[in-house]
Amino acid sequence: MAPPPPPQEEPADESWLATYADAITLLMAFFVLMVAVSKVDLALYEQVAEGINEQVNKKERKAPIKDFKEDAAEVVQELTDGKVLKLGVDDSGIVLEFDSSTFFLPGTAQIVDAAYPVLTAVAELVNAPQYEMFNLDLEGHTDDDPISTVQFPSNWELGAARAASVLRVMNENGTKIDRMRVLSYASTRPKAPNRMEDGTPIAENKAKNRRVVMRIHQKPFEYSPPKYVPVTSIAREGTEVEPTAEQPTAPTETPPNAPAAQNQ
Repeated sequence: MAPPPPPQEEPADESWLATYADAITLLMAFFVLMVAVSKVDLALYEQVAEGINEQVNKKERKAPIKDFKEDAAEVVQELTDGKVLKLGVDDSGIVLEFDSSTFFLPGTAQIVDAAYPVLTAVAELVNAPQYEMFNLDLEGHTDDDPISTVQFPSNWELGAARAASVLRVMNENGTKIDRMRVLSYASTRPKAPNRMEDGTPIAENKAKNRRVVMRIHQKPFEYSPPKYVPVTSIAREGTEVEPTAEQPTAPTETPPNAPAAQNQ
């Protein structure tokens, strides 16, 4: 008697993959929507993404913000004492803070000679190929002491000029001009109160508030040129209503004491 034929293997049922793929797609769309309508802390986002990647994929993930912060910390440590140039992280990216009292002559936007090596080192770091995706916001901040000179009628001009001076040095050292922009906040964004409640100035706080802040981030500079709509005149030439026979013009009366018309 012949042995029974071996049982045939049934093909694996993979219909569940379609449902799984749909669920993953919906989850991805949900998180994309959440990111689009929320304010994202990029530094925290990179930390979370790095941790998830290490746990799931068991491999190291490149984090540009983290790498830049480490490289920038070396520059700060080598060239400054950490007081005249401060390094930090906010919800947009890396923050470098330059002390205006050290980097500029008082009441001017002229950079002192000792500050050029620091700015050159920062420019070399920003210009590295792995950091070319970063853009730079240069913010000028002042204290609340009013200034009124021919060159700087107010603190707005002083803050803008100091930020522009830093931009110029960065550009001279190779940083592309379309990666940077200048902002002036004058005394509207103090780090600490400039004065006590009774109006007494606080010299230490004023010194903290005089600064140029460089924000290094991956947000694109979006600009939409305005659309100019031509203004059309309501009264066009040749559209005036001329008098007809049915509509005679009223005679022009000359006042009795009016002077005679003269040639113009």
